[in-house]
Amino acid sequence: MRYRPARAALAIWNASHARSPSDRRYAGYLGVMVAIAFVAPAVRALWGAVSQPHVLHALVAPEAPLVGGLCVAGLWVFALLFGGLRGPALRPPLLTYTFARSELSRISAFGGSVVRAGAALTATTAMVGAALGTLLGVARGVTLLDLFAVASLGACIGACVGVIATLAWLTGQAVPRVARASSAALAILTGITIAFPSLTPFTPWGWVAALWREAALSAGELSVGASWLVPLTLLCALALVLMSIAPRLFARLDTQVLESQAARWAASAVHAYGMDFNAALSTYRGSPWAGRRVRAVRAGPRGRRGVALARTFLIRDVLGAARTPGRLTAGAVGVAGASVAVTLASSATEPGVGFGVLSALAAVLAFGALGPFTDGVRHAAAVAADLPIYGVGDAHLLALHTVFPVLAVLMIAVIAASTSAFLLGAPPLAAVLGSAIVGMCAVLARVSNALKGPLPLRLLAPIPTPEGDLSGAVRFVWSIDGVVLVALVGATAPLAMIAPAWCIAACSLLAAVCAARWRGRRTDAG
Repeated sequence: MRYRPARAALAIWNASHARSPSDRRYAGYLGVMVAIAFVAPAVRALWGAVSQPHVLHALVAPEAPLVGGLCVAGLWVFALLFGGLRGPALRPPLLTYTFARSELSRISAFGGSVVRAGAALTATTAMVGAALGTLLGVARGVTLLDLFAVASLGACIGACVGVIATLAWLTGQAVPRVARASSAALAILTGITIAFPSLTPFTPWGWVAALWREAALSAGELSVGASWLVPLTLLCALALVLMSIAPRLFARLDTQVLESQAARWAASAVHAYGMDFNAALSTYRGSPWAGRRVRAVRAGPRGRRGVALARTFLIRDVLGAARTPGRLTAGAVGVAGASVAVTLASSATEPGVGFGVLSALAAVLAFGALGPFTDGVRHAAAVAADLPIYGVGDAHLLALHTVFPVLAVLMIAVIAASTSAFLLGAPPLAAVLGSAIVGMCAVLARVSNALKGPLPLRLLAPIPTPEGDLSGAVRFVWSIDGVVLVALVGATAPLAMIAPAWCIAACSLLAAVCAARWRGRRTDAG
């Protein structure tokens, strides 16, 4: 009975936002065409990349289960933190305001959205688990029946991981302070298990690692009572126990948090629909709070003007980034993780598609993680589109604001790459060179992205083809060209010591795009 008011309100809302039958048919047609033209070839290419012999060998390596368990722990940490920004209990702003301030219980008002978000996340993790199980079976060359068994085991493990991640996601939205403390404790405990591997079997990510190890060894020849049954039972029991506390988490959902998250998500969706992804992400940028009493703008510089001015701008950029310590820490961790991934790709004895994809993803991660370091670059690019107001030229101002991100990226990349190369026994020169190239090109891509300006009017013209109008695809590529170019550089970075021509060509293309945007900055702004 208590669900009927919520269902009636949702029915009225859905009826007012219903699409016409022709719109639904067109959306279905568009989805089928996109799946045939883009999704299917992408899945086929990805499967061809991950089914390479060196990738299959890496999946059955002794270190692979531990890495998989650590990735699961990282997913849970991310879910705890992400819930404070955008939780699963999310509806449109008007519905959120109406439901949150009514007498309806939280679970009846927002339970449907949580179930849908959790189902999507759980289905994704289950598909990833099934794919990994299938790859492990292919690596061992098992029969079709055994391949189905190990894929089903991987799907079950992935579903449990997804359920736990969903509850962690809801925890981050319901009790953000507890979630932040829990994420820190989980990260510390994960580091302890890395230092003391004997403690791993007593942790949930250790159970995932144990199941990975069993699947890699048995490859589908699973029998009841085998050593895989205990960790799987513990993982399922943990998921069920966490599901039992979901009603308490629903009751702790705060009205202001629900309304603010709904408003932010709606504003971000509007910007994303207009393909202004920078503005969409800026809606989730945290407000500065640390070190507000420390002056970033001080008296005139002393000493040689060039060095003193660079030092002044460096201090300003450092203090500006440090006023959002969480964002700065996440960015530093992202750059370090990208350097570790580039080190793994550079340590391969034979270059392959899989390592190129890994390095490309690492470059995209570095590009995204550089946001806290390049706030000054964005400001300099905005000012450079107008007349100089700081007493220095446009190029000089932009160069002054690039000192901080360049120094930070080089320091983090060199330390992370050299340390990971030492632990992996890989050549340090290739790892450091590849990480430095990826980091510097990520900074250059950030500069190019800041100089992009508004969408050119010529891209709004239709592009008729036998397959349909491609103007939307062109505008989408224009909106994410920084990600595409930096991914191209990342894919060629492991070849810097083997075939440097490819890496030089990719870097030159990125530099040419950045230079062209610099030359047309005032024209685009006007």
